Amino acid sequence: MNLLLDPLFRVCWQGHTSRASLPELLALLSEDRVDSLPGVQRHQEDALHIFLCYLAGVILDRQATQSPRQSADFWRQGIRALTQAEGCDSDDPWTLVVDDPTRPAFLQAPATSHAVFARDYKPKASTPDALDVLQTAKNHDIKATKGDPSCAEAWALALLSSQTMSGLLGKGNGGGMNRGISRMNTGIGSRPRVGWLPSFRHGPQFGRDVQLLARVRPRLLDPPFVYRPNGRALLWLEPWDGTGGHPLWTLDPFFIEIARRYRLIPSSRGYQVVSAGSAATFIDGADALKGNVGDPWIPINLTTNGALTVVRSGLHVELLRKLILPDSDGQTDLKPAAMQDIPSESGPGWLSASVLARGNGTTDGFHEAAIRVPERARFVLFGKCPERDRLAGLSKKGLEIASTIQYKALRPALFALMEGGPDTIKLDNAEIGRWVDKAAVPYNRDWNPLYFDWLWTTLDEADDSAALTFWFSQLCGLADATLQAAFERVPVRSGRNYRGKTKARSIFSGSLHKHLKQYMEATHEPA
Repeated sequence: MNLLLDPLFRVCWQGHTSRASLPELLALLSEDRVDSLPGVQRHQEDALHIFLCYLAGVILDRQATQSPRQSADFWRQGIRALTQAEGCDSDDPWTLVVDDPTRPAFLQAPATSHAVFARDYKPKASTPDALDVLQTAKNHDIKATKGDPSCAEAWALALLSSQTMSGLLGKGNGGGMNRGISRMNTGIGSRPRVGWLPSFRHGPQFGRDVQLLARVRPRLLDPPFVYRPNGRALLWLEPWDGTGGHPLWTLDPFFIEIARRYRLIPSSRGYQVVSAGSAATFIDGADALKGNVGDPWIPINLTTNGALTVVRSGLHVELLRKLILPDSDGQTDLKPAAMQDIPSESGPGWLSASVLARGNGTTDGFHEAAIRVPERARFVLFGKCPERDRLAGLSKKGLEIASTIQYKALRPALFALMEGGPDTIKLDNAEIGRWVDKAAVPYNRDWNPLYFDWLWTTLDEADDSAALTFWFSQLCGLADATLQAAFERVPVRSGRNYRGKTKARSIFSGSLHKHLKQYMEATHEPA
């Protein structure tokens, strides 16, 4: 149960599965000897990656070196040196179960006394998946409370996911609330991971991000940030009573926080977690900062000056466009995450974004997107040049065409179809609107994946009008197919079915001619 010594994590490498301790996992990642991590669910990958990068980053800083390619012994000694420097002379903070609740355990702050532990801590989870971000179960087809209560790896990952990615979630055991972490815009925000991927392999991602952390670190030690060069990084080492936390000025920029008062204890079936509520967030004044605390994986919303919050609609194309390109006039309402820095060396890569969207006490699905950026486009995005401004302008116009087709042509046509072709359609009919929303899904589903591929092709197209006409033609084909599919599934209205289809087709074609006439004429094809 000691992460520094015991091989908890399953690692696949060249067709073989073995187990590794935490220092061994860091060494394997630095050597790109990890093909997959079978025990890690997709929604846990971001929490694990960021935790490992922050841990490695602060150790390398303390050891005055920048290369993440180090041995397991180096990482083990570095973790222990960091732990000792923060006031603990044992491996307890890296052990899953510590019998004395007034001592730290892995991601588990000590209770202030045995009496407080006995009084406030109540049963929370009897299986690892019940401790994890619970509402993800439906989104991942995971049966809640079916996890193995004796699996140390599963408990370690569930603790990591829950402690470092949680938001506000109702009343806690023993009174108080279940508060959220500081690295999100209030407890109903989200903690996205946005960055450049040189590869989908875990090792290159780890190596690249750890090296970038070293370059970002000096900026986080200057105003407006208030961090200390040798501040506290492992925030679960000191007792926490749930009524106060750590001020930012006492912390290292790469601090690893916790959100809950948890303790993992033995049970008749293996292990279980007990918990207590908290009356305050773990980081003093976190709510006022709105998550803008310098996390290099989080873009900043310049309108609110807070961390980007991804809502139920997820990582839609408009948001992804804003993450990659500002408008052609240079205006943007998003400050890119530091991890979005595009390397100057040759070769393609991916802009990756992933997040567990959440609401008030709910989660609204795990969303992820990876946009392949070819070398030609990478060169344009990396520099500030007229080509970049042109690309930004085309990207915005491409979205405007897609939106116009959907809202000015396709949706009115679907309303006319459903209403049986009246002289005047009623776009405010809620019941019909729900059917229209479902009927329009194929259009959005099919054009979204094509958008960035089309955008990169415009770099080799000298004529903006021709590039946009080609995009218009693709979108029209998808919208027409969506309308045709709706013809096959519309509820039959006796005597008005033919009229509804004819009216729908007329509205669709007429709206395209009205709102996108220049592209209609350029295609020389009927809609």
